Amino acid sequence: MSQTQQIGAPDPDEVMTSAARALLLTRHPAATFDATGKVATAGFLCSSGLPGAAQVRVSHRTVFPSVLNGLSFADAAAEEYVLVSAYADLLREHGWSVRELRGNRPHLLLSAPLCPECPAATQPFEAEGEALWRCPACCRRTYGTDDPDRDSDLPSYTETDADGSVTVYHGSGEVDIEATAEWASQSSKETTL
Repeated sequence: MSQTQQIGAPDPDEVMTSAARALLLTRHPAATFDATGKVATAGFLCSSGLPGAAQVRVSHRTVFPSVLNGLSFADAAAEEYVLVSAYADLLREHGWSVRELRGNRPHLLLSAPLCPECPAATQPFEAEGEALWRCPACCRRTYGTDDPDRDSDLPSYTETDADGSVTVYHGSGEVDIEATAEWASQSSKETTL
């Protein structure tokens, strides 16, 4: 299956990775590396999954254990398990679908939550400083959590089309017919004055 991307459009994989990185940075530091590629300061590492898969990989990196820094291999492993678990909790709290993978090192595989209205995967976006999810197929907005009642708290919003007509939406993305009619009547009153 070939994938096409509109020129100038943001790469969906990078959008997902950036959204996950921004959320993790609200509570955790990112790992930093020195000029040789060694971990300079411990923290999370966030990268795109397979190209076009709309997945993100998250792990934790610690400085290499040595006698000089007093860190043992067991301490480093314990730190990785604890912090990867904390990352998973934070991401789930904000709607991400999280799969915890265990191996030599714990890591996470993230994907967007599914739309509550249709089977499409949602995409992250920000509205009024709040991280939300929007379905590209039906435009439904959601917090992405398992609690369907939480979406009723989404803030309403407006969109203006090319003709200047304003449509008011409930937070979930459904058209608010009464508010749109009220908006239109207020606009017509202002233009006649």
